[in-house]
Amino acid sequence: MKDTVKKVINFRFDRYKDVEIKLEKLAAKGLLLEECGPFLWTFRKGSPQNLKYTVTYFSEASLFNPDITDKQQTYFDYAEAAGWHYVTEFNQMQIFCSDSDNPIPFETDEKEKFDNIRRCMKKSFLPSMVGLILVFMFNLLVQFNSFQLNPIDFLSDPIRLISFSMILGALIYNVYSLLSYFIWCKRSERLIFRGGGCFENTNLVYRIVDIIFMIFIFGSLGYFLHYLIFEQSWFALVLSILQMPILLIVFWSSINYLKKKKASAMINKVISFTVLIVANFAYLACIMLLIMKFGVNTGNDSDYRTVVWPITSTSSHEYRLYSDDIPLTCEDLYSPIDYDYYSYEKEIASSFFLAKSNYRQNALPAKDAPVEIEYDILEPQFDFVYHLAKNHLLEIPHWRENMSFETIDNNMFDTKEAYERYYENTPTGEYILFFEDKIIELNMEKLPTTKQISIIKEKLLT
Repeated sequence: MKDTVKKVINFRFDRYKDVEIKLEKLAAKGLLLEECGPFLWTFRKGSPQNLKYTVTYFSEASLFNPDITDKQQTYFDYAEAAGWHYVTEFNQMQIFCSDSDNPIPFETDEKEKFDNIRRCMKKSFLPSMVGLILVFMFNLLVQFNSFQLNPIDFLSDPIRLISFSMILGALIYNVYSLLSYFIWCKRSERLIFRGGGCFENTNLVYRIVDIIFMIFIFGSLGYFLHYLIFEQSWFALVLSILQMPILLIVFWSSINYLKKKKASAMINKVISFTVLIVANFAYLACIMLLIMKFGVNTGNDSDYRTVVWPITSTSSHEYRLYSDDIPLTCEDLYSPIDYDYYSYEKEIASSFFLAKSNYRQNALPAKDAPVEIEYDILEPQFDFVYHLAKNHLLEIPHWRENMSFETIDNNMFDTKEAYERYYENTPTGEYILFFEDKIIELNMEKLPTTKQISIIKEKLLT
């Protein structure tokens, strides 16, 4: 039986009172703090004890310091003389405990304590928090740009949506954390001015927000992993899971190695973060090389056969020919076709907002290749999504000035709106059909006959 246990402890510098209360409750249950980290804290199992904990901050301390500084050691000696025993530290935070019922506080000057906390916050918390907020805002800007480029693909992709929601949630939480810290500063300043102490930030609302945020993040991560397992591939899952642990191991290994070499805190910090950035790019490069060399299963479990097809007189390429079941085929429209190299493929993406089904029947590249067909079926779940999809489909890019849309008779496909795409005043056989509850984008190489239109309606609308 293990004599230690790991627990997730979410803390902030201005919430030290919550940490003290949490540690005292755990000690009463026989879980005694041994080591703390960014998220996971280590506790030793033992007999229940009535311990008092205090959380203090020392601005000179750092993760990157090779040793405890002389001033820090003097600080520890002063705490020991007051009856407080050093337990552990993380960055500028130190934790002490006492088995006395009424231990003597060794931080008696509340103004000095408040100023010390603010110095620590300016040194580590505030820069990292502002940096995270800027990174999240940049990611949201990238996501928004992706949405603007193609709202249909964005709104039908669960991974994009869950990624967007996690980034947005993290941004809101970090902004909330930053604002709550400044509110704590203002309250503490007022209390100290009136002769009191730092504001003890133990508001129940803060704890509830923390719990909601953690549930949201872990729930979203669980859904993300579930989607990778059942909709994508084990290879993608393994790569996603391994990335963060590998980078953390590299980062902490660099810090600990440089500490042993007695490198200064500044040198350690610069080198360790440089190693982290290089390791991240190296990891991504390795992934790309593995994909290029071995390929990756993207979740298409349909049967396929492989053929080697000549491209030129001296070169050839390997193609996969799939045999997915698609609702409308070229054979339905053009009668039996004497051709053995068709690939029948379907891709279905569905989210809370929109379901998109893409079907295509492709031939291998050749001058005498037979007719092909491709079509998308969109099923928006909300009116605003329907209008977004409609506007996007009817939008003409500035680099395709020769393209236009012409309305066609609604009786042709029994639509409420219908358009055919023209290129230089020539019909292309590409249709966008708007029905009450779905949209169909149909791409045919030849203009359909009346009989073929009837077959299309039978296959795609029933």
